Amino acid sequence: MTHRLLLAGLCAAWLPLPLSAQIGGEDVVDRLLAVVGDSVVVATQVQEEIQRMALQGLPVPPPNDPAYEAFFRQVLDQYVDRLVILQAAAKDSLLTVDEALIEERVNQRIQELTTDFGGQAALQQALAAEALTLSEYREMLTQDARSENIQQLYFQLHLRDVAPVPVTEDELRARFLEASSQIGQRPRLLTFRQVVLVPESTDEAVADARALADSLLERVRAGEDFADLAREYSDDPGSAQLGGDLGWFRRGRMVRAFEDAAFSLIPGEVSPVVESEFGFHIIKMERARLSEIQARHILIVPEKTEEDVARARELAKELYAEAQAGTSMAELAREHSDPAAPDSLTFAFDQLSELPAAYGVLRTATTGQFVGPLEYVLPTGESRVALIHVVEVREAGAYTFEDVRPQLTAMILQERQREQLVAALRERTHIRIRM
Repeated sequence: MTHRLLLAGLCAAWLPLPLSAQIGGEDVVDRLLAVVGDSVVVATQVQEEIQRMALQGLPVPPPNDPAYEAFFRQVLDQYVDRLVILQAAAKDSLLTVDEALIEERVNQRIQELTTDFGGQAALQQALAAEALTLSEYREMLTQDARSENIQQLYFQLHLRDVAPVPVTEDELRARFLEASSQIGQRPRLLTFRQVVLVPESTDEAVADARALADSLLERVRAGEDFADLAREYSDDPGSAQLGGDLGWFRRGRMVRAFEDAAFSLIPGEVSPVVESEFGFHIIKMERARLSEIQARHILIVPEKTEEDVARARELAKELYAEAQAGTSMAELAREHSDPAAPDSLTFAFDQLSELPAAYGVLRTATTGQFVGPLEYVLPTGESRVALIHVVEVREAGAYTFEDVRPQLTAMILQERQREQLVAALRERTHIRIRM
């Protein structure tokens, strides 16, 4: 690895300045290639982009190659596409860059390079050969990561408004042939269906939880700090230490009862106690913007005892017998399973360790086998009891077209939607190419 590889992946240099900053009277410092909205793109920026592509190992024709001019124009077009996205994103008040995530990515990249070079001193020496300090390089990486994050956020927010584009069978098969040489071997796979039982609390435990939620609501209404009460009492491990803060969310992210209550509030308002399958919630609306809200909540979960788990275990045994007698797992899941748990999963055998430890017995499972009841505890401390039916064990081998059809369909569909979105942005943006 040479020190020049440090430049690979940087895109801070392609972020253009406003027209007024790049062109002053008759003094043009660089060859102007394009005007995009209120910015310009100059030749050096595109050349640096091509250099980065070459450093990353991508095929780049040499400047004396007849194909270079067409390639240069293609890179310029891609450059303009990115620029119109960033300009549109800059006007979108719904986009918020996660600076903590950006910093994490940059720190990770710096750490990787420090390891590759054998220490920070060697890294700084390599940067100095490029006339860069570590601080300057970090800022370049930060700009690059921020730009990429903004584009991703913009697409996530606006692709839903782009009409789906039909994908034909011929297109799918052509893409499969193109990608087949790059698709690795399919690992040994396990597909199974499951019914995951949530131990049910007694009526007394539910009543106690409701009484605690009612008392906390009274304290909130009496003026006690909502965030402090959430930190002390909430049973939601993901938000309790954040004072119950759930961040920004849209409809479709939370369970129905919670959403109906949350989206009926106005900023600053606190809900009555709301019951969901998770327990009892008190919700405080913090802010709202278009179809999103920011809210806090306090969750009180009814206590569960070993007796509750034992009842779930006995029910699992009954369902096991029903499944073996021919009742479909899908039917049992609809009637009994935890709605938060997927009823069907496909895992590579070497990824089974990502599941709770109790699922480790599936390593020796065979097609058609029923397994369970399996008992495990979630990170939240809640118990679950699962019944498993092994649908299929597939040995390792080459991926078939049908194996990757869903992924190929989603990939091509997203590409087409992105193309439509960018085309619409280009139509609304003043663009003048000078080549």
